[in-house]
Amino acid sequence: MPVVSVVMPVHNHEATCAAALASIRQQSLRDVEIIAVDDGSTDGSRGALEHAAERDPRVRIVSIPHGGIVAALQAGVASSGAPLIARMDADDWSHPERIAKQVAFLDGNPDVGAVDCRVELGWSHVTGGGMVDYVGRLNSLLGWPDLRNSLFEESPLVHPAALMRRTALDAAGGYRDDPWPEDYSLWLRMVAAGYRLAKIDEVLFRWNDPPGRLTRTGPRYEGACIAALKARFLAVLRPQVAAQGCQLWGMGPTGKMTLSALQREGVRVVRAFDVDPRKIGNRVGGVRIHPLDELPSCRGQLTLVALGTRPAKALAQKHLAALKFAPWEDYLLLS
Repeated sequence: MPVVSVVMPVHNHEATCAAALASIRQQSLRDVEIIAVDDGSTDGSRGALEHAAERDPRVRIVSIPHGGIVAALQAGVASSGAPLIARMDADDWSHPERIAKQVAFLDGNPDVGAVDCRVELGWSHVTGGGMVDYVGRLNSLLGWPDLRNSLFEESPLVHPAALMRRTALDAAGGYRDDPWPEDYSLWLRMVAAGYRLAKIDEVLFRWNDPPGRLTRTGPRYEGACIAALKARFLAVLRPQVAAQGCQLWGMGPTGKMTLSALQREGVRVVRAFDVDPRKIGNRVGGVRIHPLDELPSCRGQLTLVALGTRPAKALAQKHLAALKFAPWEDYLLLS
C-alpha cells in the first residue's frame, strides 16, 4: 500500500496536465500512487495522461463521464488505497518536497486532519487585486488559532495544495455534491468532526489562476451559496449561537445577505449594528439596527462582522480589540 494517494481531476487540460503530473511524479517522496481522473475530456488530455502512465507505473487513469469536480474527486478517492490523500489540480505545480513535508507534519500532529502550505500565485490576464489579496491572506494564516478564527470569513486552505488523512475525510462525510464549494464545505465538516487544520510555513505550491477557474464560473461559488454554507455551520461550530442567538455588525449588502442566510437556517439574530445614521432605528428582516456605540453593552451574543471590504473589516478588528472582544469567543469575521 502506498503512503499517499494523489487525486488529480482532469477535464480538458491538455496544455497543462503533463506538467502538473510531472511535478507529482518528481516528488522526493516516491511511495505514492497517482490517480488521474479523466472527467470526460474531449481534447488531448487523455493522451497526455496515457503518455505519463506508460512511463511511470505509479500513474493510474480513472475515466468517468463528465460530471464535474465533485464527481471526479469522489471517483478518485474511491479508487485510492493510501491512508493519506493528497490533492492536485491539472493546471498547478507542486514543489518536489511538498508531499514529503506534509506527510512529516501529519505524522507529528495526529489531531490535524488536513494540511496545506503557503502558495505562490500564478498570474493570468484575469488575475486581479481580489485574488492577490486572498492569496496573501491565506499565506498569513499559519497557526490553528488564525485558521480557526478565519473559518467563517473564507475557505482557509488551498484545496489542491492539501494533504489529508483518509480518516478525517471519512469522518467529514467525504466529498459531497451539495450546493456549496466542495472544499470549503469539507473543511467546515472536518473541523466539526473534531480535527484541526494546519499550514506549512513554506511556499511549496504554485496556484495558477486561469480564466476558467471554477471559483469564477461555478454557481456554487457565488456569494449567496457561500453565505448559506456559513449559516449552516455557524451553530454547529459555535453552539452558543443556538442557545443565545447572535448579532450582526453591518447592514449593507453583505450584512443583509448574511441575515437572510441565517434566518433561513433558523438562527436567531437578536440585533444589528451600523455606523450609518440613516439606518439606525430601522428594521431589516424584523431585526432592529442599533448604533455601534451600544455594542459594548451587548457582549452576550456572538458578534458577526458582516462588512464587505477588507479595510472596513480591519477597522472593525481594531475597534473590537479596543473593546477587548476576542476573536472566535466574542466575534467572527464574515465576508
